[in-house]
Amino acid sequence: AISSLAIGAARPQYEGLIRSPKESRNLMLTLDLSGSMQTADFEINSRPTSRLEAVKSVVAEFIESRKEDRIGLVVFGTSAFLQSPLTMDHEVIVSMVKRLQVGMAGEDTAIGDGLGLSLKRIQEIPGSSKAIILLTDGVNHAGKVNPLKAAKIAKDLGVKIHTIGIGSNQIINQGIPGMLFSTQQQAEFDEDTLKKIAEITGGFYFNASSIEGLKEVYQEIDRLEKTEAEDPAQRIVDELFPKAASLALLCYLALILLGRSVFLKVPA
Repeated sequence: AISSLAIGAARPQYEGLIRSPKESRNLMLTLDLSGSMQTADFEINSRPTSRLEAVKSVVAEFIESRKEDRIGLVVFGTSAFLQSPLTMDHEVIVSMVKRLQVGMAGEDTAIGDGLGLSLKRIQEIPGSSKAIILLTDGVNHAGKVNPLKAAKIAKDLGVKIHTIGIGSNQIINQGIPGMLFSTQQQAEFDEDTLKKIAEITGGFYFNASSIEGLKEVYQEIDRLEKTEAEDPAQRIVDELFPKAASLALLCYLALILLGRSVFLKVPA
């Protein structure tokens, strides 16, 4: 009892930290697979490559950097298709991205349908942090959904849409061996519409005409959509004096009880 009181008098304390839980963001990647995505006006390691192959390499890196987020994948051409619902299994998403092919959703460009399907799937997921990253190199001329109407619905649902228009104005060689000819390949995406979509929803518009530019775009989006910093860890102090005092009290009561029973001394 005396030892416990001495320890309690020293006022021992236990210090710990409580961290606030992080909230995963929900990101839906909406990619254009129309026929124009096969245009070879990008370069990887100084070798000409198609727009889609450049996009696939950069998007895969982006996905792998978002370890704490749910990510989904919608592709569109003439029609829109869900490739993967929002998931934390990023290896599956990356493998799906790597298997994408130009024209697998049709040759035309249905931007509105792609946004509509993305909104439908992302609104089903609980959480306040939701964003769609739309990438296209064309103009909406297929599908049933108006892109700007989809943007207004996204605003009402609290979903931001970041838009990326890709394409290059550089001269590229086309033709068959021995009969090469140069043509001016121009970026044909609807910049005004992409800007309006981003503006309506509180997102940002980007343009990329090279693999380096595309990487910078996704790096910027990565910064914009970073999970908000956790609240500073709170320091908690647990006073151990009550425990020591309680132990001292128990020992003293045991002393009295045992002293009047088992250890009772009777005068001779």
